[in-house]
Amino acid sequence: MDISDYLRGTILISAEPRLLDRLRPRHVEELQRTFNVRIRVDRRGGTVEINPTERTTLDQILKIRDVVNAILLGFRYEDALLLEREDYALHVIDLKEYTDKENHLARIKARLIGEDGRARRSMEHLSETRIVIGDRHVAVLGPIDNVFAARDAIEMIIHGKKHGTVYKKLNRWRQERLRREALGP
Repeated sequence: MDISDYLRGTILISAEPRLLDRLRPRHVEELQRTFNVRIRVDRRGGTVEINPTERTTLDQILKIRDVVNAILLGFRYEDALLLEREDYALHVIDLKEYTDKENHLARIKARLIGEDGRARRSMEHLSETRIVIGDRHVAVLGPIDNVFAARDAIEMIIHGKKHGTVYKKLNRWRQERLRREALGP
């Protein structure tokens, strides 16, 4: 068995049954057509089973896995589909890696969300990404370079940096990116 045969096997994604409701039947049908796969959602068992067909390419296998994961993490279906593009990525930060105390986890999440969601929205706006904050994770979806900038900003907040410092750094990154784009290749 070579690596391509291995990757053509069943992909099994586990999730809490309540999260599987995010994967609507019409989404499953559309994803099956788009990615040439068969998808079975087991709501009781808490799994999504993705089976490639003979027409499924390796690229489609890798992308469907990320799209389904993005939906289960809480991204809107339309946003998750952006992962079809070559220049888009999904990055997930496990907040449990930064603390093992529940009260610290709640504090970190509160800092990332900000008052009325302003911190999250500001990071999304400045990095031009989508950010979802879950029970124990933060997920970022967007153009690859932008995802890295958002990830760095999130980690700064996790480590206790002031929001203003983080926004200034993101703003400098954004201005530099816009300057490079204006200059062209």
